Amino acid sequence: MRQLKITQSITNRESQSLDKYLHEIGKVDLITAEEEVELAQRIREGDQVALEKLTKTNLRFVVS
Repeated sequence: MRQLKITQSITNRESQSLDKYLHEIGKVDLITAEEEVELAQRIREGDQVALEKLTKTNLRFVVS
């Protein structure tokens, strides 16, 4: 089995962009289970706005 070797990062990136992204997705209100079902039904009917809303409201779960 290979051993994990932790070394210093090659680049010295600032985490400001990640912090800003996390802050921005934190501003989006959570939706209720009922709203999620309604959005899913609208998405099945081809509603692009509903798809974007459902995606944005769940972004915080993807990165947490």
